[in-house]
Amino acid sequence: MRAVWIAAALLAGAAAVAPAAPAQVRPDTSHARHRTPADSARARPAPAAPRTDTSHAGHRAMPAAKADTAHAAHADMPGMPGMAMPDTNPRGRAGMHDAMSGPMHAGMRHDMLMAPLGGGWRLLGMAQAFSMVTWAAPGDRDNPLHDTEGYITQPALMGNVEGPGSRIVLRATLNLEALTQPDGEITFGGWGEGYIDRRHPHTVLHEAMVSLNTWSLLGGAVSLSAGKGFAPYGTDDPMSRPVAKYPTNHHLSQLLERWTLNGAYLRGPWSVEAAVLGGQEPDGPWDLGNLSSFGNSFSARVIRRFGGTGTTAPWEIGASAASVAESHQGTRERTALYNAMIRHSYPHSFGGIYAMAEASASDPSEGEGYWSFLGETQVRIGRHRPYYRVEYATRPEYAREGAAGTPGFYRYSHDDDPIGATRWLINSLGYEFDLSGGHVATRPYMEVQHNHATPERGGIDPEDLFGRRSFWTVSAGFRLFFGGGPMRMGSYGVLDDMTLMHHPLDGEMTIPAGANPR
Repeated sequence: MRAVWIAAALLAGAAAVAPAAPAQVRPDTSHARHRTPADSARARPAPAAPRTDTSHAGHRAMPAAKADTAHAAHADMPGMPGMAMPDTNPRGRAGMHDAMSGPMHAGMRHDMLMAPLGGGWRLLGMAQAFSMVTWAAPGDRDNPLHDTEGYITQPALMGNVEGPGSRIVLRATLNLEALTQPDGEITFGGWGEGYIDRRHPHTVLHEAMVSLNTWSLLGGAVSLSAGKGFAPYGTDDPMSRPVAKYPTNHHLSQLLERWTLNGAYLRGPWSVEAAVLGGQEPDGPWDLGNLSSFGNSFSARVIRRFGGTGTTAPWEIGASAASVAESHQGTRERTALYNAMIRHSYPHSFGGIYAMAEASASDPSEGEGYWSFLGETQVRIGRHRPYYRVEYATRPEYAREGAAGTPGFYRYSHDDDPIGATRWLINSLGYEFDLSGGHVATRPYMEVQHNHATPERGGIDPEDLFGRRSFWTVSAGFRLFFGGGPMRMGSYGVLDDMTLMHHPLDGEMTIPAGANPR
């Protein structure tokens, strides 16, 4: 059973960590949170002496001497219209948040690594790894899909090296799925990069981007980012969203692991991004060769935010488009991609709500394209995090390399053209629990997926492939976050979630701390 002993070991380790007492916030941490009313979208704490009766156990006031040191890196940070420096902003670090974690119950928080490097430079970072056991078609031993697998999935190390004032930011993310799940992960409905009904392992060098940021230009903030990573298109990477299993639309709703040159402009509630990129997908987790295709594709995205600016606005409405060129069997093919989305994330007195809905479509220069409608939500009530996702989509079908019940059933040649399409309705229902916080945050989870597939075109009937048109999967494990909760992924520069945690936009950013409830 693939990696099942590794998964079991991580499960045991997570269980051992879980009972540990929540970590206390160090009084000298440069990003200690301060209490902000969660029921007012425009609450701003007045300057006052540090409180010692905060309702978040362990949140101590920062001594003045330490505060000066902690914010020294921002002393020369230029201001932009609508931006206040952390030193002079009466909210202090109230605008900071643990990205997708939100305001926790007393004593529960995630501490992101932040280490000074000297000369105003600093290192920010976090890591994550999810243990997972998946039961495919459980209780149906006659079904060729019946299987049980264990993995360490989505293991990643993410870090920013930021210069004074965050004018220069180096982002690197290593993804270790090539080591922990080299044969992919059972994900019915999934496709891409030579895998079908299994999610492919991502490239080891997942992100390597350098951003040049100007925080006061043309009435807003401007950045130029270059390297390997996400092009501005679609929605946040599924790694930072509630459901552990990736959606079918991953290759319709994100452009990732491309060599790209991105520009971003943020002014008040509006942001505009554009990119020139290489359209060729990697051929495997160790592949860096798609650099040769740089310049043959482009993308653009515009987002209007409501109730704030930057990555913590409670409401976002966005639209994006891309033109992507790829070569298959020596022939270049161009595909137009379109995405529209609406996203909500906001804390409430009981916890918080996250919700997102999107529509995606492809329009290739030859043949027919594919489409997807997706909606997902998570409600956080204290330590409890139930979540749900529904997706209705079409996906390509390829000539498989083996029969059902063999490893080749889940593989196809990456250079092959589709031979048809199927239509999928996938419902995912899950629950996770905040077991521990601090430097190692532990969240056990369980999720159930019901898949219903029907013919779309090409004469391919899912019943011939799977033995039936409807089937279940069940997955369970632990999410482990080291040095911070999940970060929004998909933008860089002045729209990078990690950078904005320590370079807060003020003015139009009027939401309370931790506005993102994940």
